[in-house]
Amino acid sequence: MALKPHVKHTHVYTTHQTTDLHLDVYLSQPTDPKTPKPIILWFHGGYLITGTRTAIPTWLLNHALTHQWPLISPDYRVLPESTGHDTISDILLAYKWVAKSLPQLHPECRPDINRIIVAGASAGGWCALVTALQNATPVETIPIPIPAPCALFLLYPMTDPGSEKWAQSFSLPGSVMDSDTAGMLIADIPGRISRGEVSLGEEFPKSEEEVKTRKRLPLLYAVLERGLFLDYLSGVKGLGGRVLREGLGQVVGDDDDGKMLFPLDFGVFGKGFPRTVVVHGTGDEEVSCEESEKLVRRLEEGGRG
Repeated sequence: MALKPHVKHTHVYTTHQTTDLHLDVYLSQPTDPKTPKPIILWFHGGYLITGTRTAIPTWLLNHALTHQWPLISPDYRVLPESTGHDTISDILLAYKWVAKSLPQLHPECRPDINRIIVAGASAGGWCALVTALQNATPVETIPIPIPAPCALFLLYPMTDPGSEKWAQSFSLPGSVMDSDTAGMLIADIPGRISRGEVSLGEEFPKSEEEVKTRKRLPLLYAVLERGLFLDYLSGVKGLGGRVLREGLGQVVGDDDDGKMLFPLDFGVFGKGFPRTVVVHGTGDEEVSCEESEKLVRRLEEGGRG
């Protein structure tokens, strides 16, 4: 499917040490500057370990371009070189950039910051959900208030990292990882972290041949098969094992930063939470549809059903 006529602008929205984080702004060509338009902020998937900001469904981008809605897709730091706390810092800065800088830098697209739709697929769904929970009410203590998102659009989202699945070992469909290779990849991670390395992910392969050239897919397989996802998400060694033995609530306790990593367990889904659309297939073998079903229950309990 070909993309409709558009222009793409790339901006640096934050910098960590020497690593610039960019976001792409897609605008229809031409665009009507008179009519205020909703904004889509899109977060890519990839288990918080791989993927890049270019991973946008063509149909979604074309929908935005057809309606002349600006679509913004940012980088964010990924595991295991960074933690989920680092990811959250980035995605919240991206939201702030959309609310404050997009209207200043691209007034030609007439963005309506009171209609920001936060969207994402898989791990990007987790990013979108966390962003919405942290921006559920406008921030009035700064000169230019940041409005809350008006809606969420989640595709097969990873919403429940607090479930036992993410605390234990499991293999993705089609993953082939021998024990020695997995061990070597895991053994290399502490060095990457101590050197302060930063990764923004890696392009998804477009063919079987490209699968062989990817470096982060084997890393992803190794992290999941060794049951270390929660350790790297939290930055706490052994956290996954503790969650299995003691339960998430006991492990996280009163740590507010820790609670942010687990939106379904500790998030507040009141009537002020944005309207939410969730799309998830019941046959999904990678991210269980039960995660989306649990999200829907939380929304219903909070009065958003």
